[in-house]
Amino acid sequence: MLMVPGMNYTSLKQVLSQFESHGLNDINKANLMHRVDTKYLLPISGLKQLLPLLVPSYGVLEIDNTRLFSYQNTYYDTSGLRFYRMHHNGKKNRFKIRLRRYLNSGDQYVELKHKTNKSITHKDRVLFDSSHGNRKRINELVSIPFGTSRPPLFKSLICSYDRIALADERNGERLTLDFNLSFKDPIHGRSEQSHQVLIAEVKRENRKVSSMFIDLMDLFRQKPVSFSKYCIGCALIYSNRIKTNSFKPTLMALDQISLQENNLFH
Repeated sequence: MLMVPGMNYTSLKQVLSQFESHGLNDINKANLMHRVDTKYLLPISGLKQLLPLLVPSYGVLEIDNTRLFSYQNTYYDTSGLRFYRMHHNGKKNRFKIRLRRYLNSGDQYVELKHKTNKSITHKDRVLFDSSHGNRKRINELVSIPFGTSRPPLFKSLICSYDRIALADERNGERLTLDFNLSFKDPIHGRSEQSHQVLIAEVKRENRKVSSMFIDLMDLFRQKPVSFSKYCIGCALIYSNRIKTNSFKPTLMALDQISLQENNLFH
């Protein structure tokens, strides 16, 4: 269900129709599996004003006449939430393992994300299917963070959201706009509904690559933030059993934005 204050699904489609479109095979320079990320937390109500400003500089991903996509990420961790704790404790070399499902197409990929001590994000993935070769590659992929002895992994978090995927092929830049974010404990079923926020993420080969969106955020005096869907989801779902101190500023920012949105639209 689309939840953007001041917009319904039809009006959002109309705004997105103003963008030039591209397919997955059209963004060779912006197909960044190894990149630096810059993220912003914005009020979701700002999407209506923001999108028209981006039309001259970005194209929008279109697949099967669709420009708005829904994702579901199932994250995997150890029984002690090793990956979460690595991030919380400020480890520079850290990992995340997830099964990403594209709800529009049904395609699923097992993905490994590695954040290096130089703040470079490496992402590798394998199509999730029944073939023997892919199962072997998946086992090899998810064993990378552990070396020769991989402990049992379990489903630790389900994260769902909607995404608009933009790209500036000239600069080799990708820009994703995520909203309708929600989290669920896959074992006990506890859920946290979406905060009314827009998560904007700029993905570039390096920080020297120019970005119209970052320039726009500077103009609006918006500062980059550190934001991990997995860690924030765990901090919300498992708040009674894990430390969340490192993420309290982000959690407070989410609450503040949501409070502003509620006061504005109710």
